Amino acid sequence: MGTRHVDDSTNNDFGGRAQFVVQARDVGSITYTEPELPKVSPRLVPAPVEWFTNRGGELELLRDVVRRAGEPRLRPSVVGLHGVPGVGKTELARRVAAMVKDDFPDGALYASFAADESPSDAAERFLTALGVPPARVPAGFQPRADLLRSLTAERRLVFVFDDVTDAAQVTSLLPNSPASLVLALAVRADALTELHLDGAVDMPLRPLSPAHAVEMLGAMCQDDRVAADPAAADELVQICGHLPMALRAAAGWLRTNRRWSVRRLVDHLDRADRSPVDAVFDLVYESLDDDARRLYRLLGVIVGGHFGPEVLAAMADRPLDDVRDALDELGRAGLIEDRGDGVFGLHRRLRVHALSLADEHDSPGDRRAALRRAAEWWLVGASVADIAATDAQRLRIVPPDDGIIALAASVSKPAALAWLNRELTNLLAVMNAAADQKWHDLVCRLFEAMWPLLDARHPLAIWVRAGKLAVTSAQVSENAPAEVRSRCLLAKAYQELRRFSDAHAELDRARALAPSCGDRLVASTADFTGNVLLRESRFDEALASFRVALHINEQLGLPRAIALQSMLVGRALTGLGRHEDALAAFDRSRSILADGTARSLLPKLHLSTAKTLSAMGNLAAAEQMLLAAVDSAGATVPGAEALAELSTLAARRGDADAELGYRRRAVELYDSMGVSPRTAAFLAGLPEG
Repeated sequence: MGTRHVDDSTNNDFGGRAQFVVQARDVGSITYTEPELPKVSPRLVPAPVEWFTNRGGELELLRDVVRRAGEPRLRPSVVGLHGVPGVGKTELARRVAAMVKDDFPDGALYASFAADESPSDAAERFLTALGVPPARVPAGFQPRADLLRSLTAERRLVFVFDDVTDAAQVTSLLPNSPASLVLALAVRADALTELHLDGAVDMPLRPLSPAHAVEMLGAMCQDDRVAADPAAADELVQICGHLPMALRAAAGWLRTNRRWSVRRLVDHLDRADRSPVDAVFDLVYESLDDDARRLYRLLGVIVGGHFGPEVLAAMADRPLDDVRDALDELGRAGLIEDRGDGVFGLHRRLRVHALSLADEHDSPGDRRAALRRAAEWWLVGASVADIAATDAQRLRIVPPDDGIIALAASVSKPAALAWLNRELTNLLAVMNAAADQKWHDLVCRLFEAMWPLLDARHPLAIWVRAGKLAVTSAQVSENAPAEVRSRCLLAKAYQELRRFSDAHAELDRARALAPSCGDRLVASTADFTGNVLLRESRFDEALASFRVALHINEQLGLPRAIALQSMLVGRALTGLGRHEDALAAFDRSRSILADGTARSLLPKLHLSTAKTLSAMGNLAAAEQMLLAAVDSAGATVPGAEALAELSTLAARRGDADAELGYRRRAVELYDSMGVSPRTAAFLAGLPEG
């Protein structure tokens, strides 16, 4: 049912990327691409557009700020740009980031707070871009911010924070590097007041001057029509409010309508009964063919911060090639932004315009059906990624059908996690939309399918929001099994936030419902409860919970769950100082995994065993277990962690050479995973040099 396509440049090394394209019967195609390795100098700021004019004063001021960034300072240089939507704040910031890349050789980081990205989410993305393995990114926001400041303290970086609504979004992530440059972009000046009080450069961005607006219009039209009628050109840029966004749309319309003079366009817009800028967008829309018009209207219906042709093909129920052609037309018309790698964006003002057209031309039923097809596309995509990243045996309220399992077989785990990570904010937006439409089953299933990424990367702000949505939907729809499961997964997020009372409150409600939902959910609630208790060092209570889960899974005959619970029992016994009993529990888990069941648990099992042996003073046996962890983990974070533990054991023996050797091997392993040498040394505790 699925096909695997691999780029010809992909070998068995760490270069290149593999693409996995699956064909699902009801939602078309979904592409999963393995992530490229993090670069030493990340460049996250999108490339600037081709057409740019004016802003000479702003650019000169920014060049002066850059020059001062090299002077002795105690804090980074901060510039606060603000202006109306469509005035060109983002484009100016992109151009500056491209212009000054040689002055900031350590990279450029970019975050937009428009699509439900929180400062914690942004910190997580920055850390991974700087080379921190996802498993080593701290769970809470403050530890993430602390690590980010430590990693960037001596670096020269550009930070761009877009769509800022509160200065705290910026100040919470402000680097310690005095040699860095921070650009904060907001619609309202008062959103940046705190930054300005702390010495940030205040840069109001106003619409283009009439002369520069005409210059930009002429350059984009690429012919002499603008120069041929200066008076009409002056009127047209005035209709566009001198806003670059509206000028691009007008120029796009003129490029595709070569017979029209600028005067004819102005006269047409003067007769419009809508606002001048909306009239420009209306005219551009009217010039599109039917497929592109329908696609544009769907962009008002779609949810999320970005989109690709595949989900639009599912929404429109059209062939993918047709949708790509329509997207090309929308791009030429200046209505969408191509962000590369098959991802597109739509300005918020244009989204409102597209939705107004959808309200006018499409029935509520048609819009709802299109949104449902989009939600189902995301559910299929998340479900396939879930199976590919874990396995089909993991507990799920709705077990995967054979079709989903077959599709997942053609997708690698890295590609699955990369897809979930790219679509995470979209998945949350879909959950919100589905809840509004009372598609409660879909809400709960989306949350559960997000689990592999939530557990691996801990995007805690999104995790909590998604969990609350799922719990509410399960309650409203009176779906007790989904409520139990959603509360357990939400409790795990609270556990990582160290909000233990909130975690226990969710688990108390889950335990009250679980007996009516079957033994497997009773075991699951005991498992999650034990993990919270273990984190609180309440080892006796944790042990009792894990034993309840273990007993039920033994009765159900579930090998993977038995192996997992045996390992967790061992960890609780270690906390109690019952080391021999812990080793017996670890041995049982190991014997179950010997047949190949859930081999991904082996490195964690070896690490747990080694820590117990080390606590017993049996350093030689601990060393052998850590070496086994290195062998079974391969080029993964657990393997590097095992090498770091080996270094600690060598230090306890007083073997300085072995200590340094293991740490260097840990750095090499991090480096093989794409982590920059500098970051690898930081993580492994090795002095730089």
